[in-house]
Amino acid sequence: MGCQVGSVARSIRHRAWFFEKVRDTGTPKSFPRDTRGRAECVPPHVNATPTDSAPSTMKLTPRTKRRRPAFETLSARRLLAAVEIADDLTAAPAAVVSVPVDIDDAVGVRGAEIRLSYDTDVLDLEQADVSVGSVWDGSSDAQLTVNVDDASGTAIVFVAASSDLASGAGSLVELNFTVDSDATLGSTTTLDLTSVVLNEGQIDVTPTPVAGADSTDGTLTIIQTGSDTISGAVFADANDNDSLDSGEAIPGVTITLTDTATGTQQQTVTAADGTYQFSDLAAGTYTITQQQPVAYLDGGQNEVTATLSAGEALEGQDFVEIGLHPAYLYNRLFTTLVLPVGSDAWTSQIERINTDAETGSEPTAPTPTAAATMMASIAGETSSAAAVSESASLTTASDGEGEQVQAFTETIVASSAHAAALDLSSSGSKERDEDLVDQVHATTPLW
Repeated sequence: MGCQVGSVARSIRHRAWFFEKVRDTGTPKSFPRDTRGRAECVPPHVNATPTDSAPSTMKLTPRTKRRRPAFETLSARRLLAAVEIADDLTAAPAAVVSVPVDIDDAVGVRGAEIRLSYDTDVLDLEQADVSVGSVWDGSSDAQLTVNVDDASGTAIVFVAASSDLASGAGSLVELNFTVDSDATLGSTTTLDLTSVVLNEGQIDVTPTPVAGADSTDGTLTIIQTGSDTISGAVFADANDNDSLDSGEAIPGVTITLTDTATGTQQQTVTAADGTYQFSDLAAGTYTITQQQPVAYLDGGQNEVTATLSAGEALEGQDFVEIGLHPAYLYNRLFTTLVLPVGSDAWTSQIERINTDAETGSEPTAPTPTAAATMMASIAGETSSAAAVSESASLTTASDGEGEQVQAFTETIVASSAHAAALDLSSSGSKERDEDLVDQVHATTPLW
C-alpha cells in the first residue's frame, strides 16, 4: 500500500469526513495519486480549502482471483472411434437379415446417436426391429429410443447408459431388416450410415459418416438360400458293385454346383472319404459337375442334374471312375507302409497321386517284387514269400519304365485269380504291354 494507516480510529474519522463531504457537495473529494496511479493517503491540511479540516482517505482496488488451469490426461478421455456397417451382408428374398452398426472400441462411450437410410424397395424396417447392440450387454440400464420412417427409408436411433462402457469392439445397435420377396437375386443394396455422434460429440468418429457413399456404409447382397442339401461321393468302383467301399474313395476332386435359374455357382472338394455336400440350398434345379480326376480312368459321366423340393435332402449324387490309370500305380501302394487298402496311409498316398496327376508330376511304375507281393495278397495266397521268390528273375529287368510295367503286369497275371481271362498270347511289343495293363485294370481289383 502507498502508506500506513495510523490507527483504526483515524481510519474511521477519515471515512466519516469523506461521506459528510459527499453529502454536502454532492461530489466525492478527489485525492492526489502517486506515479503509479494509486490513491495516496493525504493529511487533512493538504489540498484542502480553508474550511477543510477532515482527513483524506485512499481508494481501494479489489483484487481479482485467478484460477489455475486444470489438466486432463489423454488416457482419461477417448479421442477417436470408428463406426461402420459391414459391407459383406447377404440375405435371401423374404428373409430377415440382422444389420449391426459396429464400433471398433466402445470404452468410455455412454451414449450414441445413429442415423441411417436404406432403399425401401428392397428393405423394410419397423421400430420394434431395432435393439441395443452387444457392447451394452453389461449395462442393465441402457435406454433405447427409435424413430423409423419406413416410407422415406430413414432411421434415427438413440442409445445411452448412466455410466461409461468398459467393453471393447462390438455393435452399438442391431437392426433386423426384412428383405422384399421380389428382391432381385444377385443384386446389392446400400445401407447408408449418414451420422454418428458419441457422447454428445466428445468422442470423434473417424472416418466421419456422411450422407452418400463412404467407407462406413454397409452393402447387402441378395442371394438364394434355403435348408436343402445335395450330397454324393466320387469313387473308383474296383469291385463293380456300384457302391463306395473301403479303399475306393477319391479325395480332393473339385465339384461345382450351378443354379440353373441364376447361374450362381458354388464349389467344394471331396473329403478323405470321397464324399461332398452342398448345404443351405433353396428349392430349384441344379447341375452338379465334377472335374475329371486325371489319375483315374474316366467312368463316363461327369455332370448330373438334380431338382430340389423345399426341405429336401438329396443324396446319392455320385461320380464313379473305373480305377487308377496304370501310369499312377505307384510302388509305395504295394508296401506295408501304405497297406492295407483303405487305411489312412493308403488314403494319404491316393491324395498324393491325385496331386501329382493334377500338377503333371512324373509317375513311377511299381517294381516287380512289390507287384508280386501285392498280388499274392490279392490272390489270397497264404504267404507272399512264394510269389516274391518266383519273381526274382524279373528283378533283372531294365530300369526303363516300359519294361518295368511289362514285368509287373506279367507277375500280376501269373498270380491273379483272373489270369484265365487275360490274353497273354500277343507279342512283346509296346502295344501288347498297354493292352495287357488295360486288361489287368479291367479284371483285377488293383486297389
